[in-house]
Amino acid sequence: MADSQRRRLLAALIEVVSERGYLKTTVADVIARAGVSRRAFYEHFPNREQCFLEAYDTVIATVAGEAADAYRSAGDAQRGAEAAIGALFERAIESPQVVPLVLVEIGAVRPGGFARRERLIGAYERQLGEALGLTVDPAGAPNPLLRAIVGGLNEVLFARVRSHRERELRTLAPELVRWLHCYHPAPQAVLSVGDPLLARASSVGSSGGRAPGSLSLVQVSGRRRGLRGEQNGSHSFVVHNQRERILDAVANLSAAKGYAAVTVRDIADGAAVSLDAFYGNFAGKEDAFLVAYEVGHGKSLAVVERAFASEADWRLGVRAGIAALCDFLASEPTFAHISLVDARIASRRSAELARKGVKAYSHMVLAGLQEAPTGGVPPEVRVEAVIGGLFELCLTYTLRKRAAALAGLVCSATYFALAPFIGAQEAARVATEAD
Repeated sequence: MADSQRRRLLAALIEVVSERGYLKTTVADVIARAGVSRRAFYEHFPNREQCFLEAYDTVIATVAGEAADAYRSAGDAQRGAEAAIGALFERAIESPQVVPLVLVEIGAVRPGGFARRERLIGAYERQLGEALGLTVDPAGAPNPLLRAIVGGLNEVLFARVRSHRERELRTLAPELVRWLHCYHPAPQAVLSVGDPLLARASSVGSSGGRAPGSLSLVQVSGRRRGLRGEQNGSHSFVVHNQRERILDAVANLSAAKGYAAVTVRDIADGAAVSLDAFYGNFAGKEDAFLVAYEVGHGKSLAVVERAFASEADWRLGVRAGIAALCDFLASEPTFAHISLVDARIASRRSAELARKGVKAYSHMVLAGLQEAPTGGVPPEVRVEAVIGGLFELCLTYTLRKRAAALAGLVCSATYFALAPFIGAQEAARVATEAD
């Protein structure tokens, strides 16, 4: 009886989280779906978080076991990697509700969720590393190329499940296997580039300002006495200044302690404005968060597109765009966090904005590829995987609080972006060539 209740509760939580997201899921939702009493829930779990983590661990044990069995039974490392991908995709087709839990919603649980996610991705890195002849640091620092490849696979998987097209994964698997082989063998010029996580953080450029880019550079206090100039400024100046401070506050607070833990009162205090002033600018916390994301994303995309357009050669344009993106995120660590982490889990609206935000960068790659000497646009799934992989790299460094090291990723990231379209040797030359 007890084991049956526990299994039902775990299954119910997975279903509700896949529908509503972890932050919107309550214990009441879970017990209603499971058909058990509140008392029964607390006999098995101390709280919602522990139930979620146990559900995650149960899913991972199953998925990892299936992938490992497929890998071992294939006979060699290369076929094993293909078999493991196939096993992962089959699980997603059979149980699509577990995919959001594993790939996205786990990030809503701080800090344990990030650690679990890292262990999962690290395990897949080791499998792929063996198949592609790429080394994995035993101390746990990610191999940038492997991390990007895993991120690309995850993006393709999650995108199909999110749009209820998971059965497409069977037909996409062969193309993704061919995509993997584009990186093998990786030229020594790329392999010899050091991991920026292990290097001293370098200085970054000044392509960004404060997150999400306020015009006010003055530190605010919790006392609402107004900033210098507000007392004598025009009404429009005061409103604009307050709005910018509110955007900074919601971004900084969300990055620091998670969107769910932030209240409107926290934001008003952080911005040194009254509650009336807050509600005069925004309908609520979610509204302010969405605007903060959009402001930061608009600045980031403009910086990247300008860098891409500055190069006559589209391949160098891709490299310049990647460098600009890394530079911007390094100089805007708060925006990096809310865009790569919080926006994906804060609400359904923010998740959709974040999805569209990532996809917006694919136009840069497609625009260049259409001008390539060989002509034609490559399979869409490769572009999707490349963009997903680039953002997985940025996410990894942001979660490790090493956004300042992103500039050291430009070489590896450029190789990752270009190799599927122009070949490994040429991609390595573009990636490592001095400006």
